[in-house]
Amino acid sequence: MINNFLDFDHSLKKEFFLQDTETVAKQLLGKILVKRFNNNTIIAARIDETEAYLSLNDDASHSACGKTRRNAPMFASGGIAYVYFIYGVHFCFNIVTEAEGIGSAVLVRSGKPLMGIDEMQKNRNSNHLNKLCSGPGNFAKAFGFTTADNFLSLCEPNIFIYNDVTEHIITVSTRIGIKKSADLPLRFYITGSEYTSKK
Repeated sequence: MINNFLDFDHSLKKEFFLQDTETVAKQLLGKILVKRFNNNTIIAARIDETEAYLSLNDDASHSACGKTRRNAPMFASGGIAYVYFIYGVHFCFNIVTEAEGIGSAVLVRSGKPLMGIDEMQKNRNSNHLNKLCSGPGNFAKAFGFTTADNFLSLCEPNIFIYNDVTEHIITVSTRIGIKKSADLPLRFYITGSEYTSKK
């Protein structure tokens, strides 16, 4: 599969992201996020861990309070980025799902670095391969995501998700680091992955 994941023709199209959020969160596992920079640098990582945040009956979702300036991307049509700043330290990268007006997204929690590892190491100031993209803050930092990327389409040649079709066993658990709706089984990760934020 070496560099096959750079083939934009085999990327996920907008229709994929319009599915229900839980389905998207599961099906994103094993797909490859590819980001190209203006200097021709390319960063890519396999998505190993996700969390779904729903529009209904999910008090942990940013959309639970209704549409605000901060969470506005969640209410756009699926297939764009929603990036927020948390704890005054970290950015978190989310993929918006479902139709316009719904208010849902998938948080990318971790990934396996595949390309542009030197750039990731500089962004993270770390050489620990397994931890470069482990944890939502680290994943976003490795890719250089900030709130400036809000509403960014994830269906363009400069940033897309390659539709790798390798099958993986998926583990389901409750989400991490939240107090509201903490009992919902909406965290998904590739079973046995060395890159997840927490086993």
